Amino acid sequence: MKAHRSKLFRLIANTIRSGLAMLVPVLFIGSITVLLNGFPVQAYQDYLDTFLGGALRSIILVIQYATVGVLAVYLTVALNLSFRNQTEEGQQLAFRFGSLLSCLTGFFILVGFFSGEPDLSLLSGQGVFSALLAGIFGSILFRKFETLFKTKKKIIVEGADSVFNTSIRVILPFLCVVLVFALANYLITVIFQVQSFQHLFSKLMNFIFMRLSRGYGSGVLFLSLISGMWWCGIHGNNVLNQVADNMFVEIIPGEIVSKSFIDTFVNMGGTGCVIGLLIAMMIFGKRSSTKKLSHFAIFPGIFNIGELPVFGFPVIYNPMMLIPFVLTPILCFSNAYLLTSVGFLPQVTSSVVWTTPPLLSGYLATGSAKGILVQLMNIGIAVACYAPFVVRYEKKALDNLSLAMDDLVGILKKCEETTEDVVLTECEGNVGRLAKLLSSDLAVSLKDPSENPLLIKYQPQFDNKGQCIGAESLLRWNHRRFGIVYPPLVVHLSKESGTLYELETNIIESSIRDSAAFRERFGEKFKLSVNVTVTTLYDKRFADFLQELAERYQLKQGNVCVEITEETELVTTEETGELIARIRSFGYTFALDDFSMGHTSLQYLQHNQFDLVKLDGNLVKSLLSNDRTREIINSIVYLSKSLDFKVLAEFVETEEQRAALEQIGCLLYQGYLFSPAVDRDTLLSMQG
Repeated sequence: MKAHRSKLFRLIANTIRSGLAMLVPVLFIGSITVLLNGFPVQAYQDYLDTFLGGALRSIILVIQYATVGVLAVYLTVALNLSFRNQTEEGQQLAFRFGSLLSCLTGFFILVGFFSGEPDLSLLSGQGVFSALLAGIFGSILFRKFETLFKTKKKIIVEGADSVFNTSIRVILPFLCVVLVFALANYLITVIFQVQSFQHLFSKLMNFIFMRLSRGYGSGVLFLSLISGMWWCGIHGNNVLNQVADNMFVEIIPGEIVSKSFIDTFVNMGGTGCVIGLLIAMMIFGKRSSTKKLSHFAIFPGIFNIGELPVFGFPVIYNPMMLIPFVLTPILCFSNAYLLTSVGFLPQVTSSVVWTTPPLLSGYLATGSAKGILVQLMNIGIAVACYAPFVVRYEKKALDNLSLAMDDLVGILKKCEETTEDVVLTECEGNVGRLAKLLSSDLAVSLKDPSENPLLIKYQPQFDNKGQCIGAESLLRWNHRRFGIVYPPLVVHLSKESGTLYELETNIIESSIRDSAAFRERFGEKFKLSVNVTVTTLYDKRFADFLQELAERYQLKQGNVCVEITEETELVTTEETGELIARIRSFGYTFALDDFSMGHTSLQYLQHNQFDLVKLDGNLVKSLLSNDRTREIINSIVYLSKSLDFKVLAEFVETEEQRAALEQIGCLLYQGYLFSPAVDRDTLLSMQG
C-alpha cells in the first residue's frame, strides 16, 4: 500500500512538472506581452496608444488575453496530456479526448464559471488552483472508470466508423467523472455557503490574511506560500493574486509592506528572487547546459520573467532547491524591511509595474539611489543563498549521469548490431539527459578546444615485412568528467546535433597537418587514413574542402586515404561514382571499412573503385576458430587480385592470426600485435 501511494505521488509530481513545462511558451509569451503593454516609459506608452490608432496595443492585448488570459484552461489541458503520457494508456483518440473533456468539464464546474454571470478572470491565473485539481484528479478518475467499464459488453453500431463506436464507450466514464465533480462541488456550496469550490478557496485565502495586519508577518507568510506553491508546481502568484490585490496592492503612507515593495525588493528576476539563481548558475555552474540556460534566461530575467530557470534548472519538485527558493525571498524581504524600518531606505511611494527591471525599479519605487543600493544588496544575498545549492545539485546530477554512461553506450551498441535508428537525446531519464549534456559539451569543444579537448590518435599499419606503411587517424574525446568517450557515441551525438561535418573536417585537417612529419619519418609511401561517414561524404561542401586541403598541403597521389565508415549506407549510384572519381582526382585514394559486415556488400566493389578494403574485425577474431571465416577472407583476397585493390586486416592481436592471414595472402595489418592507437610524437618515435 505504501509503495502504491509512493508510485501515485511520483505520478502526480511528474504530471505537474511536465504539464507546467509544456506551458512555458504560454507563460513566456504572455509575460512578454505584459511587459510590452506596461513598460514604464511614458513616451513608449504614448507610442502604443497612437501608432496606427492604437492597433499595436490592441494586438499585444489580444495575445495577452489569449495566453495568460486563459492560463487555467491551458493548464487543465496540459496536465491531462501529461498524465496520459505518463501512464501510456488510452491510445485510442476517442479515449484520450474523453479524458481531456472530463478534465475541462470538471474545471468549469470547480471554478464556478456558470454559477452566475460568467467571470472571464476565472479562466486566467485566478482559476489555476482549480485547474490543477481538475487536471490531476479528472485524469485519475477517468482512468479508473475507463478501466472499470472496460470489461462491460461493448456497444457496436453497425455501419458507423471505429471512432464513433469508441466514443460510445467513453460516455460512461465521462459521465461518472462529471458527476463526481458536480457532486463534490455541490456539497461544498451547501456546506460552506459559497458559489463554488474556487469561491471557497478564495475566501479561505482571504480569511487567513485578513486576520493579519499588513506588516512583516503577513509579508513573510505571503512570500512563503507563493514560493512553496511554485515549488509544488502551482503558479502561486496567480493563485494568491486576489490576496495581493485586497491586502497589499495599495501603497499606504507609514506602511512598509505593499505589492510594489515586494515586487521591487524581493521578486527580482521572478518569484524566489531567481535573478540570484541565474547569476549563481553563470558563476558556479559546471555543466554547459546550465551555463547556456542561464545565458538564455538572463534577458527575460531582467524583466522579472523567471519561468525559464524555474522549469529548466529545475526548481519545481527539486528537493535540493526547496530551501533556497523559499528562504531567499524571506531574507531579501527581511533585509529591505529592516533597512526601511531604521530609516536608511525610503518607503516605497510609487507603484511600479512588476516587469520593470531591477535597479530602475528600485529608483522609481523609492525616488532614491538607496533603492538601487538595497536591490544590489538583496541580489548579493540571493546569489549567496543559491550558490552552494547550485554547486551541490550540479555535483549530484553529474554523479547520476556518470552512472548512466554504460547504459547510453549499451543502447548505441545494440542499435549498431541491429542497424536500428535511435535518437539518443530523446531517450528518457538520465540516459537522455547524459546524451543532451554530451551533445552540448561536444558543440562547445568544437568551438573551444580547451573545453573537453578533441584528441587525435594514430594506429600504425604494417606490412608482412614489419614496415610501417601508414596509420589510421582516430578521434578521441577526453571529457573532463567522463574521460575518453566511446568514439562511435561521439560521432552519433555529433550527427544528432548537426555538427558531424564540423567534427570530421576538424579531425581530417588536423591529421593531414601532421602527415607531413610522418612522411618525413617513414618515407613518401606512408599513407594516412582518415575516417569519413557517408553523411559527410555526401555533403556538398566536402569535395571542395578536400581539394583546398590537397592544394594547401601539396598532397601527392596516395598520401591520404579516405576511409568510408558504415554509419549510413553508401548508395551505389552514378552520382556517387562521380563524386568519388572527383575526390580521387585531387590525389586521394579510398578505403572501405569493415568489409563484409553491416551495410557493405559486393555491390560497392561492382560500382565504385576502392583502393583498399579493410576486413571487419569480427572476421579476423574468428579466423583461427572458424573454417568458414577463413574461406570468406580467402575469397576477398582472391577478389582483390582480380579487381585491383589491397586488403588490410584490423584487430590483429596475435602472431598466429598474422601468420594465418599472410598464408591466405593478406599482407597488410593493423592491431594490438603491432601497436595500439598512439599520439603523434609516439608514432614519430617508432621503429619501422
